[in-house]
Amino acid sequence: MKEFDSRIVDFSELEIRDGNEKSEFIGQIAGYPVVFNSPSISAGPYLEYINPSALDNVDLSNVLALYGHDYSNVLGRVSAGTLRLSVDDKGLYFELDVPDTSLGRDIYTQIKLGNLQGMSFGMIVAEGGDKWVYEDGKPVRTVTQIDKLKEISVVSVPAYEASTVQATRSLDTWKNEKSYLEKVSIYLKGNVDDKN
Repeated sequence: MKEFDSRIVDFSELEIRDGNEKSEFIGQIAGYPVVFNSPSISAGPYLEYINPSALDNVDLSNVLALYGHDYSNVLGRVSAGTLRLSVDDKGLYFELDVPDTSLGRDIYTQIKLGNLQGMSFGMIVAEGGDKWVYEDGKPVRTVTQIDKLKEISVVSVPAYEASTVQATRSLDTWKNEKSYLEKVSIYLKGNVDDKN
């Protein structure tokens, strides 16, 4: 059986020639994929908030703009100058020059029609960069430090109503940490606060 083999090609040496004078962009979209202190929609196993300091010192120089978290559906990139990101008191603001491609035209039309209304993002949370508590019997996660913001995505169903973004990290990791603390507490004959 043949093994799958892949190669990474550096496109820095690639020359691109445009056969016409038509603009490379059809429009621009902008907004906030991350709104600080805004709860996720309570449809999942836990609620989530992004702390205003979570993006402090995060390198945003190579973030991608995608459709549906699919790395084969690239809409823009900070390092290419087609995606611009900035952090303010409200959250992470973006401006994207929508490319004149079949994907770009489809996405732009769907946004203008109101069929696509949400944004999401993919991140890696820093070690110890989140806090978990229970509120009204439901786990609540607050992301306090993001290690890497990989991408923002146009999506049809966002996890955050106000910010129209989605952020995920392993709930199982937190449950395992909580279980460990409970075992240590029993061993030490102490109590584990339910707010840890």
